Amino acid sequence: MTDPATSASRSWGGRRVAVLTGACVLLLAVGAQLFPIRHPAGSRAKLVILDPSCLPARRDGVYEPLGDYLGGIQHRSLAVEIVRNGAEFRDALAGDPEFVLCPDGVGIDVPSERYLPLVSGRRLAPRNLRPRGVLLFRKSVEREQAPWRNQPARTIVGDSLSLTATGPWRRHHPADPPQPPPLGPVYGADPYDHTGALMALRTGCFDFAVVRQWDADRFFAAGLLSETEWGREVMTPPAPDLMLLVSRRVSASQRLNLGDRLTLLGRDGKDQDSAVAGLVAGLGSMNLAGFNLLLEPDLDLVRRNFPRHWPLQAP
Repeated sequence: MTDPATSASRSWGGRRVAVLTGACVLLLAVGAQLFPIRHPAGSRAKLVILDPSCLPARRDGVYEPLGDYLGGIQHRSLAVEIVRNGAEFRDALAGDPEFVLCPDGVGIDVPSERYLPLVSGRRLAPRNLRPRGVLLFRKSVEREQAPWRNQPARTIVGDSLSLTATGPWRRHHPADPPQPPPLGPVYGADPYDHTGALMALRTGCFDFAVVRQWDADRFFAAGLLSETEWGREVMTPPAPDLMLLVSRRVSASQRLNLGDRLTLLGRDGKDQDSAVAGLVAGLGSMNLAGFNLLLEPDLDLVRRNFPRHWPLQAP
């Protein structure tokens, strides 16, 4: 027969343990808010950016402020690493960074088991939809359907990393070789701005160009290219252009918060501190107004639209 005193003692002991456990949990929660864990320097998050041009103004006005903004959302320091080519990009990915900013032609090849799409670049209205790749051709010369293959020495391509530039032979011409001929075409150096390629076209160096639709429109609107001298043809479906990817190691709640905060950039100038205003201004220098959400099914559709991926060792 159980001793009533023993039972009462055990009951009180159990309640005391429960009370103490609850108090400890409460103290830990309060302590986490008052004294957040400081991540050691070796565990700093990293933002890897692929930009062959690596312009100092872009680093100071866009990439570093973007790193600060992402780090601020996560309440931790964020290191920014800018790489210039495919080899450096692969080495940087081996370090398992938390964020990757790159052209879409490279982003579709980043392993989906390690990274998820977060946002894509948003252009200024009315060009706030995704751009297409267009072929510009001199009307006075014989028309070519695939000048990057048949007339490579007379063709310039905006860059070798974005789908607006390389998309035509990824999608529409299955007979094309995996890579264009070794002696051409010529590639522009900046995947985020095809101005250089268009200037070379304008000054008579080339008869054909494959470039971003919005960049070509700017040249026509400014009178730098004449509608009577140059024709244009849309070659690709819309493409994300610039992509920010996030590691699957980042929790779903953090990814949701990051996406929400990023898509608000540039949409409302109210209550923006100087750092955020500076980042928005820097994005404007890249003809970007901010970011739009890029969902995983959306990126899967892009992969299906451009089934032949451009190799990372491309120039």
